[in-house]
Amino acid sequence: MRQKFTFSFLILCALLICNCKKEPVEGSYDNRVLGASASDLLSSSRYSTLQIEIQYMPGYEPDNESINNLLSFLNSRINKPGGIRIAKEQIPTSNLPITSLSDIVNIERKRRYYLTNGNTVSVYILITDSSYSEGDILATAYWNTAFCIFGKTVDDNSGAPDEVSRSVLMTTLLEHEFGHLFGLVDLGSPMVINHKDNNNGAHCNNPDCLMYYNVEAGFTDALESAPSLDSSCLADLKANGGK
Repeated sequence: MRQKFTFSFLILCALLICNCKKEPVEGSYDNRVLGASASDLLSSSRYSTLQIEIQYMPGYEPDNESINNLLSFLNSRINKPGGIRIAKEQIPTSNLPITSLSDIVNIERKRRYYLTNGNTVSVYILITDSSYSEGDILATAYWNTAFCIFGKTVDDNSGAPDEVSRSVLMTTLLEHEFGHLFGLVDLGSPMVINHKDNNNGAHCNNPDCLMYYNVEAGFTDALESAPSLDSSCLADLKANGGK
C-alpha cells in the first residue's frame, strides 16, 4: 500500500483567481489557501468554537471509532473553550468513477451548509464514493477549512486480513488532513526547528510522525492506532496557539 496523502495548493490558487468574484461574501473566509486559518483553528483568540461538517456518499459513512478518535485528537491539540461540534450527513452519489479537484470544489459549493461565522470556525470534510483523478491518493486538503477523503480508495486498501483496519486508516486520514489545516509543516504554522521534508512538500521528515508524507506505508494488519505527531510538530502547534 503506497498511496500518499496530498494537498492542493497551486491548483487552488488558480481556482481562487478564476472564481473569486463568484464566491458569496459569507463564504469568502472558507475559500482561502491551505494553512491560512492555522492559528484560528488552533487558538481561541478569534474563534472559541469549532464546527465540523462531514458529508459522505452512500456506503462511506465514517465509523464512530474514527470520529471519537478525531475528537480526542482535536481536544488534546486545540483551544476551543466553546467546544467542538460535529454534524454528519449523507449526500447523493456523484456518479463519478473518478473525482477531480474541480469536482470536489463544486460539490462543496453546492452542499456545504456550515460556514465560518461569529465565534465559530467551520471545517468541511467530504468523503466520496470514488477515487481521485490524480492517482492512488487517499485524501487531499485543498482550502484553509476543507479536505476530502476518497472512500473507495480507503476501502480498497483496508479491512482485509493482511491490511490495516478501516477505522485506523480513516482515523489517520482525518488527523493527518487536520494537521495540514493546522499549517503543518511550515504552511501556516512556522517551524520552531527545521523538520520539513523538502522533497515532499508540507510534510515532516520523521517517518514515525503522523505528518510524514507516506505515513500509511508502514501500516500492518496488527497496527491498532494511528501514528502520533512527533515533538517537532507538537512544538509548532503550541507556538501557533494550540496545546
